[in-house]
Amino acid sequence: MSVVSAGGRLPMPRDQRGSLRMEPRHMRARGRYAHSDVGVGDPFLPRFSAIASEGVKIPMQRDEWGEDTTVVTGVTSEHSYSGEEKKVYEPPVGRVVGRRCSRLFWILCSSLIGLAAVISAPAMCILPFLASHILGGEQFPISCQVDCQGSLLLVVIKTILLIVAIWALYWRHSLADMPRLYVARVSLVMFVLFILFAFWLFYIVRIFIERYQQYTYVISFATSLLDALLFIHYISFIILEIRRLRKEFVVTIVRDPDGESRTMPLGYMSIQEAAVEILLFYESTFPSYNMLLDKARQSAQQMRSGVPGGAAGFKMYDLEGLGPNQPISEVNARALMEAAARRRIAGYNELIQEEMDFSRRLQKRKYRLKIAAEDAFAHMQGIADSQQGTANGKQNVANQMDSMTAAQNVFTWIMRPMNKYLKTMRMQQKFNSESITRHIEKCLSMKVDHRTFLQRYFSDRFPEKDIVTESKWSIVSDSQSSANIQHGITFLLRSHNKAGTYFEDSFQFTNFQADNNGVQLLCTVSTLPFINLTEQSRASISKFALKISNESSV
Repeated sequence: MSVVSAGGRLPMPRDQRGSLRMEPRHMRARGRYAHSDVGVGDPFLPRFSAIASEGVKIPMQRDEWGEDTTVVTGVTSEHSYSGEEKKVYEPPVGRVVGRRCSRLFWILCSSLIGLAAVISAPAMCILPFLASHILGGEQFPISCQVDCQGSLLLVVIKTILLIVAIWALYWRHSLADMPRLYVARVSLVMFVLFILFAFWLFYIVRIFIERYQQYTYVISFATSLLDALLFIHYISFIILEIRRLRKEFVVTIVRDPDGESRTMPLGYMSIQEAAVEILLFYESTFPSYNMLLDKARQSAQQMRSGVPGGAAGFKMYDLEGLGPNQPISEVNARALMEAAARRRIAGYNELIQEEMDFSRRLQKRKYRLKIAAEDAFAHMQGIADSQQGTANGKQNVANQMDSMTAAQNVFTWIMRPMNKYLKTMRMQQKFNSESITRHIEKCLSMKVDHRTFLQRYFSDRFPEKDIVTESKWSIVSDSQSSANIQHGITFLLRSHNKAGTYFEDSFQFTNFQADNNGVQLLCTVSTLPFINLTEQSRASISKFALKISNESSV
């Protein structure tokens, strides 16, 4: 027979249980968890406490203490079920030397290939002159007439155009470091390398080995190479830039754990390219995730429900000795799931009330801050209007001296409601007194309204304190990240941005958490439908007939 228990200790022997039942001091020591007053309709298992039902423990050590000792852990046995969150995927290792070296190697190789593509055509035109100067004019006679000079000018112009095209398309910082090769870009680079190798091979064989003496054909050969490189650049612009502009898919992005959702269109691209576009869209449009506020409200809900720490575990005991490998019965599994469900959803009324109380408290502190800021800005504006009669020579000096003083006065006026509002939103570590004073000074110098000043703190996006050089994410997908996106594909983007320490003065805290710490993005891709658009027009609707009889007056 299997039983369900919320604890992990063995029951007490009957002789000890009977001896303790008669002593009043032991009855008082049971505490408030030992009461069994259950109202009508209240669930039984959420109020059950195995620790309270055991009474006082006698510290007696037996010989077989190592066989039945229970340790309270997250994994209690083979048949343990807990509501605690467990990490399925380990966080990736930081920057690996091999990965950095491979990226530097790729940048070096692509730069060398681009440099070779630029200087190949001019080098083909210059090498015959060098050979004629070194070996003598009898072996390499060079004659360049008017048409040859025009072709040389065309080579120079096309070389300049190729340099400008490469600079405009490729000379920029990379947006992301992808986990796999960018197939389209690598294919284009290899094709350019093949074109250069083929042209140089024919050039060496036909010009130097066979000693072809017509310099006009050398110029036309270099011009053909430049034409081929310009066409490849045009094709690369179509494949890498224009092709993805045509929207073919729509992706639904859901942020875990708060459930914030957005949708965005995507073109034809791979999963890793789509991940980069999604992350750029996320950084620019999604509201910031307030991790401290979310965890504080979750902790309040857990304390209210009587389950501290979120650990709502049940343990299965095998009293018949069937062995640990035997699965639990269907009846016990159903009872376990029902008990866990009742424990979690029994207090939805309290949850609704708590949400309403938090919204009301937040609105109250928000409007108190608005009133205080309005009064402070109006007072400073009145003082500024009264000082308009000062001399022009001293006006600039007075403004420079009084700007910080006025900002400090405004900050003193709004400090208390600002502190309460930031404390409610758990944003004390993001706005310190110095930054608020500087922002007030800037708003007063630009003569903006108090609502413009408060938008910085009422906005759903946090201001950046410094330049973020790198944001680390990982892709979790059943398909390879280099595969193209398709209808119905789902992948997960997991943030690995760790928390740091913010050393400036703040209201109460100095611990600075990264905004994306612990954030996951669940992305689902679906194909846009083919739109079959037709036109429906009836001539009878747009026309009317006026019937006039003999008796009607017109």
